[in-house]
Amino acid sequence: MKLSHILNFIFAGCCVVSISTNAQQINNFKLEVDQPQFIIPQFSGPYREREAPIAPEEYEMADRLRGLLDKGDKQVVLKELEAFYEIELSIAMLMLKAQVYFALEEYDKAVQTYLVSLSRSPQLVRAHIDLGQLYMLQNKTNKAREYFARAVELGAKEAEVYGQLGYLNLTQYGPFSAITAYQQALAIEPDNKQWQQGLFISLTQAKMFDAAQALLTDLITKEPDNSQFWLDQAVLQLEQSRNAEALASLEMAILLGDKRVNNLKIAAQLHLQRDSFPRAVELIKAHINTETLDLKSLHAYLSWLNQREMWSDVEDVLLELTKNTNEYNNAKQSVIYLYTAELKRNQNQPKLAKTHYKNAINKDPNNGHALLSYANFLVTEKSFIEAETFYLRAEALEKTQRHAMLGRAQMYVDIQNYQAALSILQNVFNRFPNTQGIEDQIEILRNVILLNKQKMKV
Repeated sequence: MKLSHILNFIFAGCCVVSISTNAQQINNFKLEVDQPQFIIPQFSGPYREREAPIAPEEYEMADRLRGLLDKGDKQVVLKELEAFYEIELSIAMLMLKAQVYFALEEYDKAVQTYLVSLSRSPQLVRAHIDLGQLYMLQNKTNKAREYFARAVELGAKEAEVYGQLGYLNLTQYGPFSAITAYQQALAIEPDNKQWQQGLFISLTQAKMFDAAQALLTDLITKEPDNSQFWLDQAVLQLEQSRNAEALASLEMAILLGDKRVNNLKIAAQLHLQRDSFPRAVELIKAHINTETLDLKSLHAYLSWLNQREMWSDVEDVLLELTKNTNEYNNAKQSVIYLYTAELKRNQNQPKLAKTHYKNAINKDPNNGHALLSYANFLVTEKSFIEAETFYLRAEALEKTQRHAMLGRAQMYVDIQNYQAALSILQNVFNRFPNTQGIEDQIEILRNVILLNKQKMKV
């Protein structure tokens, strides 16, 4: 066996230059599910008598203001309240003033008025709750959590307060701190979808899979046609690497109307993993015929099919894509041309492959995958000078730099320019020291160069 052939075999571990190298791995799944949300508060009325009693002399004014509020005349109410000094108003009227500011989205004034109310009566539950909501709207989540927690300490019983506290605990402190709050919210409002979803997400993130599954089983039993519950179950099963079961749940969610692109992609990936190719291709085609097809998805789909050498399906998908080529931007057209070139190359049609490679690069000169794949193709065609040019162009792009350098090194080995190959590998080691096997390759080349020098002396 020739030395260059031995080196070619050794280099295979770190010098793969086909475009499939950068394809998305099919063992990382992140389904798109509904997340717990902040519930935007509504105006809660003029006052809460159980928390802030009205002074006797304010009864008449309170009735009048209530009538104005019922008519929606918040500005008139505010004007009348602003005519008084804060010290002249009871806590109930201060709370009303703060709530009107809140309703009119004058958040800074609302905050200051609530704080004045609390300075006079620190245990006003409603003031703590409303301040929590205000700080949420201002994206001051740490302060919001502080006031919601204080409201619970003071005896707040509203499901919304527990739910918001669960949401904030989940996002700030992790799932374990959120579980109890969501359970309390769900105990008060057992049919609330937000609390159900929040509790499920918390249990799943906490790896409490049995509890999460028990919750889902109950929810699915009650609402078997709710696609979100089936999707949640797919998430739970993927977390436990139960991919076959996850695929069945995901397909049920899709059947019930979940058409989110990311979930279609993952369903296609799972089908490919299980060699159920017809359904995988069906899902891929369903996505490519939509307006939501993004460049990353397009690249991923064609890469998956290429890796499986499903050339007939690649051809079918490309045929679907070319029906609307003129509607795509240059970057998408470049990807389509690239995979058409790969297809023609594998169909032993080098002339057509070369034409499509050139079209891919003309449409997007920065398509590193196209530059790299074309360079590799040119090496097989023994067009080494031209291949070197395209390797160098691919090296100029960050995403393909390492593979382009390794590809060029491999080409130099093929033409027995070992010194040039060694120089490149040393540069690869300096820039990408974690490249698998790179030190061994450098050592082998050094030995080859030394052996050649010794032979020349003899």
